[in-house]
Amino acid sequence: MPLKFISTYRRASFLDPFNNFQPTTREVEIRRDPLTGDITRILAFRLRDLGTIDHSLFLARSQERPCPFCPENLEQMGARFLPADLPSGRLTRGPATVVPNAFPYESMNVVLVLTKEHYLRPGQFTPEILANGLALAQESFKKLASGMGFGSVNSNYMMPAGAGLVHPHFQLAAGEKPTVFQASLRAKAQAHARRGGDLAADYVRAEQANKVRLIGKLGPAVWLAPFAPRAVFEVMALMPEGQGLMDLKAPALAKLAQGLSRVLAYFEDKGVGAYNLALHTPLRPGTGLPFMLRLASRVQIPPMGIDEINYFEKLHDEIISFLPPESLAEELRARWK
Repeated sequence: MPLKFISTYRRASFLDPFNNFQPTTREVEIRRDPLTGDITRILAFRLRDLGTIDHSLFLARSQERPCPFCPENLEQMGARFLPADLPSGRLTRGPATVVPNAFPYESMNVVLVLTKEHYLRPGQFTPEILANGLALAQESFKKLASGMGFGSVNSNYMMPAGAGLVHPHFQLAAGEKPTVFQASLRAKAQAHARRGGDLAADYVRAEQANKVRLIGKLGPAVWLAPFAPRAVFEVMALMPEGQGLMDLKAPALAKLAQGLSRVLAYFEDKGVGAYNLALHTPLRPGTGLPFMLRLASRVQIPPMGIDEINYFEKLHDEIISFLPPESLAEELRARWK
């Protein structure tokens, strides 16, 4: 089924003080994404170099009190599951450990501590660390989300992205009902299916045809820059044909982790020191929710340290981006070769 990638344009004219007050016209491109429904305004603005990542302030603050996820503290400070839910109290796999979230957002909401190391830069999240974490996420959903249909693997990396702790971790959530975003995505996918198409597959085919936002494929996942991004730097992975995290065997998990590791290394190279991650997945067949993984930057734009989220996103439900996703995809494609 063909999808419509819609762009409209607005123009504003003024006397430009940076060009001797000559008449100047600026153009704003407004995009609506056929997959997510997101509306993004792409501004004609040259993004400044973000510089080198500096987490020294957050690291210093993290030393002011014991970290509950560090190995010497986890046994005493980490929550445990009820014996009726999980007799062992916790789940472990290699260096990773799953504990209940002491401040839950959902009926199934757990913290997956990824490493024994207290701090990792984005480029230090290796495919091995991430694959081990994703495998433990699978196990957690199987053992702790029985009967639930909608799951997500999430991350707030560093305090500008909403993190409460520096120590590398995921948050897993599952529910009988989808989140607002998941419900919207499922509704679009179901409406598209009634017209005879697979929404994720048709989106991937359209992007493979135009190539400008396509990054590459690793295992069953196709990586791309969204048509209407939610951040200055945003990357998405899709798996068509109704596949989800629970369907992936070890080799496919390793490929997904490899792609994720490449994106995080790219983020570090670009100076992205904070980001949000959400992996949306069906937990059982027939939910109608497509698999989608999204990584969105949370940057402060120099020289004033301006947050990339402003009133347009918080109060108008539209996003502002200073970087065309086509440029991001072009840079990332080199890492897929």
